[in-house]
Amino acid sequence: MAIRSIVCCCGMGVGTSLLAKMNVEKALGQLGVSGVSVEHTSISDALVGKFDLYVVSKDLAREVASLSNAVVLENIMDIKELESKLRGAFGIQG
Repeated sequence: MAIRSIVCCCGMGVGTSLLAKMNVEKALGQLGVSGVSVEHTSISDALVGKFDLYVVSKDLAREVASLSNAVVLENIMDIKELESKLRGAFGIQG
């Protein structure tokens, strides 16, 4: 499945999710990935099935445990971790 939409989620949908969104956009650029929309919202407002990939911090891992298309970040500010996990999600080697 091609990833065309990513949502970054946090508890309230304003702080951590916005930072994650900016980091995802930066990481996608560094990976040479384009044509992907990135949004941010609260975990309760993220509609399951609406997005191709869900990005959350480890404190929300339980909320996305049933999703096969979720990336859980140990450190929301670690761009290298994010790049590595996005590489895996997009099937990018290297």
